[in-house]
Amino acid sequence: MLIAVAAGSVVTSRHADADPQLTFRIGVEPLSLRPSSDTPYFGGYVDDAVTAYNQGSALYNRAHGYATGSPMAVAPIDRSAFGLDTTLTTFAPGIEFGGSMFRFRGEGLVGISSRVHAIGLGIYPLYVRVPLGKITPYALAGGTAQWMSRSDIDGDVGGLFSARVAAGARIGHVVVELGWSLYVLGGVYNDDELHAISMYDPRGAAPPPAPSRVVVGGTQTGMIDVSLGFTL
Repeated sequence: MLIAVAAGSVVTSRHADADPQLTFRIGVEPLSLRPSSDTPYFGGYVDDAVTAYNQGSALYNRAHGYATGSPMAVAPIDRSAFGLDTTLTTFAPGIEFGGSMFRFRGEGLVGISSRVHAIGLGIYPLYVRVPLGKITPYALAGGTAQWMSRSDIDGDVGGLFSARVAAGARIGHVVVELGWSLYVLGGVYNDDELHAISMYDPRGAAPPPAPSRVVVGGTQTGMIDVSLGFTL
């Protein structure tokens, strides 16, 4: 019903209202992804990495005569070692079009941090605004899909997906927006790093390779982001 009303508004609105409008936002997104065995796509890789690392560390301790609890022994790990905590700075050029009240927004997304970088799209088919003179409050709902990899490791395969709602206000050409991601799924996986752990020789002097090089990621709910931007 809402989509039908929005479509009618777009068709009957003045030509000036339907003209595309360019936008640009810079946002801050605090990622805190946590894995579980049933995390889509990444959960199985996390379990494989835990198994491979714990087998390697047990063989390493046995080969070097380190008893359980020894300060020289390598401790086993669990899934908590594979979370991803980082803050993305996201640059989002976009375009909006529609009627004076119901509109559509599409954005390109480029996110960077010290650990990962991401690139993709944001689509918001549900967009309602209420022009009030120089101030125009608005609300929107949609989702994002991005390819993601780590900044210091080659060969990653990964992504970042979210269902997001936001509210904001335009004051002249300046835009302030507060977003809430109801559900976030993301992470990266590296098959070469898992192979390296699987082929690890416990008789050497070094402990098993860091398991977080194999896979990091998981899910997150209720992520809040803030952004500042402008319209043309």
